[in-house]
Amino acid sequence: MAFQLTPVWFIALPLLVAFAAPLWVRLGLLMSMLFATPLVLFGLAVSLFPAVGDAPLLETIVIAPPLGIHLHLDSASLLMVALFNLAGVLFASFLWLGDTEPHLRGRGPFVLILLLITGCTGLVLTGDLFNLYVFLEIAGVSAYALSALRRDKTALEAGLKYLIIGSVAAIFILLAIVLLYLETGQLNLAALARDFGDIPAAMQGLIGLLLLVGLGVKAELFPFNVWVPDIYRGSDPAVTSLFSGILVKAFLFVLFHLVFLLLADPAVARAWLMALGALTMLVAELVALRQQDMRRMLAYSSLGQVGLITLALGFASEATTAGALFHMVNHTLVKMLLFFVAALMLRRFLSLRLADLRGVGHAMPVATALFVLGSLAVLGLPPLSGFVSKLCILKGFAEAQAFWPIALILLAALIEAGYYFRWIKVFYDSDPAAPQCRSDDGPAYLPLVLIAGLLLLLGVAPFLIEDWFVQAARALLGRGTILESVLGVQS
Repeated sequence: MAFQLTPVWFIALPLLVAFAAPLWVRLGLLMSMLFATPLVLFGLAVSLFPAVGDAPLLETIVIAPPLGIHLHLDSASLLMVALFNLAGVLFASFLWLGDTEPHLRGRGPFVLILLLITGCTGLVLTGDLFNLYVFLEIAGVSAYALSALRRDKTALEAGLKYLIIGSVAAIFILLAIVLLYLETGQLNLAALARDFGDIPAAMQGLIGLLLLVGLGVKAELFPFNVWVPDIYRGSDPAVTSLFSGILVKAFLFVLFHLVFLLLADPAVARAWLMALGALTMLVAELVALRQQDMRRMLAYSSLGQVGLITLALGFASEATTAGALFHMVNHTLVKMLLFFVAALMLRRFLSLRLADLRGVGHAMPVATALFVLGSLAVLGLPPLSGFVSKLCILKGFAEAQAFWPIALILLAALIEAGYYFRWIKVFYDSDPAAPQCRSDDGPAYLPLVLIAGLLLLLGVAPFLIEDWFVQAARALLGRGTILESVLGVQS
């Protein structure tokens, strides 16, 4: 029988590899399998881009009617799947090549990392609410455990906070799912989109509010994100790169996928989502100015970028949506680079406080140079990819003659420049820092250099993949295409 590529492989393969962890331990292949699994899936995702550009790939696995698993792979979800697995490759290579702490190299972390990637992949592929909740819990439980891996006081506190807050958010989402099922008798997303308009307006508002609160917490939107810096501060910086790089992106995708799918006119939610995005961006950037710990500073910086992406996606035009998806990719690469640098500095200096890193540029010149490059990419300076994605967003707003978002984005960039250059200035202080703990991190720099190369490549030659973002934007906004492909009806 001929091998057939279907969306199932993106979920089944990491699950199978994760549950075979005892075998990989026995064979001494644990780290190599952690690297190879997302690499294979990334290759599969890239190979499928031409196919999903013509028509989405659907897969339905019936357990016992009406129960089943429906997977929907289009250009938007495939872009996310490719991004998640690319992040998995970079993360695994950082662990494999570096002198990583034992708490990141055992069988437990191996399983949790693959389950996190699986959960995030399932969130963007699933076509029904039941399995969306299942994947939400898989991703959430994996993240809670990963945040507490170090098992010191701050890590355990972070894990407990994450567990409590994540569980409360999941309850809001579950309540919305229950109400949707009671009102429509459906769990399939396409069928819900067809019937959602028949629900009474008051109930629509309640369901929308429950989803907004639950997914707003998960996607780290203001005012539901005050807990985030504590989680980032307590977790291992390398693990935090996965939270910022893929977990938040998965929940952002789910939030906007549901908005664009359920609402025949997304303009109904535009004001709320753009307001949340603008507030998230400005508040996070202003608070980042005062931070003395690198992990908290990077956490608030990440929240600011999430706000920017939300602002652009909420506008719901093809141009700003394509730019926002491009910025998602850039933000994942940049934040992984910066958190990897933070992990290397923490390993050597045992602290990430600004005062303790004075002159670190003399002790760790390569790491500091990579931090500078990542900072410039966050700020959106040429020739880095952050410049191109921000320019796409700004052009999209300008073409629609919406100028207040442009002003806010430029203001946020100025604030960002203030605190990033403050840290860079301290790093290159004339008084060299004296490391308290030395380690051989040479090979660990390879994935960091690869990320830096990607940021430069996408900045100089964005035309290599810009069509992917346009196709993904059309798929994300294309409510009618989804209804026709799943139900055979036009919206």
